[in-house]
Amino acid sequence: MSKSFTYKQKFFGIVLGFIILLLASYKKTYKHVFEAKAQISLVNDKLQNVDNSYNEIFILKNEISSLDNIIGGHSKNPEQVQQMILDFVSNSEYDVDISSIDDTHLFSDNEFRIYTNTIEIEGTYFDLMTLFYDIEKEFNMSKIVSAKLFSIKNYRTNSKRLYLKLIFQNYEKNK
Repeated sequence: MSKSFTYKQKFFGIVLGFIILLLASYKKTYKHVFEAKAQISLVNDKLQNVDNSYNEIFILKNEISSLDNIIGGHSKNPEQVQQMILDFVSNSEYDVDISSIDDTHLFSDNEFRIYTNTIEIEGTYFDLMTLFYDIEKEFNMSKIVSAKLFSIKNYRTNSKRLYLKLIFQNYEKNK
């Protein structure tokens, strides 16, 4: 039977058999190896992302705790802070008058106690704005969270008075 085929046919038969053997070995062995290698690299990438996530979570927790300590770390007695605000405003070189000051308001949640002080100051626009700027820059016992300029007309004297309402807040971390 081998004598009935020519050398050319035998050569093509061997080449075809080699190609079939190569495809069969790829399908049975190498295909699985390449898929396993792709899965391993995918799992390694996911594992690296998980490790980075743990590091990022750790860094974020440290940042949050440091910010919590900064926000609520240097709080003073609320009445003392209110007195400091009054002293700062009354000792300023500007021609302003304190028209009203509200009692300290306390709000508490799970993490912080928030003390809010409200003060209304009367004066000229220039004096109120420069005082506001000085308070914002130099007064560090409490932070201004709101400022509102408004005027009230006095109908007896037919004049307007300009007021600045400032709201200060202090934070204290609950223990």
